[in-house]
Amino acid sequence: MSIKILTDSACDMPAEELEKYDIELMPLYVIEGEKTYLDGIEITPGVLYSKMRRGVHYKTSQIPYADFVKRFTELAEASMPFMYLSFSSGLSGTYQAAMLAKRDVLEKYPDADIEVLDTKAVTGGLGLIVREVAEAAQNGASMEELVKLSGYYAAHIRHVFTVTDLEYLYRGGRLNKGTAIVGNMLKISPLLDVDENGELRQLDKARGEKKILKKMVEYIEEKGDKLSEQTIYITHADNMPLVESFVKIASKHFKTDNFKIMPLAPIIGTHSGPGTLAVFFFDEVK
Repeated sequence: MSIKILTDSACDMPAEELEKYDIELMPLYVIEGEKTYLDGIEITPGVLYSKMRRGVHYKTSQIPYADFVKRFTELAEASMPFMYLSFSSGLSGTYQAAMLAKRDVLEKYPDADIEVLDTKAVTGGLGLIVREVAEAAQNGASMEELVKLSGYYAAHIRHVFTVTDLEYLYRGGRLNKGTAIVGNMLKISPLLDVDENGELRQLDKARGEKKILKKMVEYIEEKGDKLSEQTIYITHADNMPLVESFVKIASKHFKTDNFKIMPLAPIIGTHSGPGTLAVFFFDEVK
């Protein structure tokens, strides 16, 4: 029996890969006023970003402990070994809720084979880790092997992204209001990544689209390993023109056209805003 791989809706990966590896996404929650939606199920990226551009504000909520207990119990009762790969504990309490659920389910089902891992990653970064682990699981890897593999890929995933409207970083407490206002007026975009603790970090900034894309490509070129041999994930919040501009530059520099382009998960896009562009790759390839 192969080991089932679970992750959450902060994970972005192509639909065909989710299906191929039978990966299960557990939804976080997106909140609009008095309404609560299951991320990616009851609200889609297209709807979310369209409404955000019209001024609608959203909040988010982690996966509740009860949701984890319910699903973990179902799998334990079915004697299905499984691994849950969580998005970064530096950005959400979801991992902690999953760990509590694991503890309590194991008390009732002590023979259940359950692993919960904090990837310190998000969106396409989480997606690339999940893809590698799920492929290994499908090929018959043991739970011990999958845990080691998860740790390896989590240690070597890289994120780099930029946003086009600093208002959303201000709302999330990442910028002060004055910086956000001036930055938007001058069309200054930040270059950000996710650090080893799974938290957002600003690397640089630039004025104008061409300069920020140049910095993004330079960062990937500096940090990436064997880029021409990798699959590079790209996610965006309703900004295909910026994606196309990036791909045009990156394909020449990295000598590859192996890019997978996907909408940015609503649960992440609510905090970065419409226009976000994010790129994911490994800094070491086995």
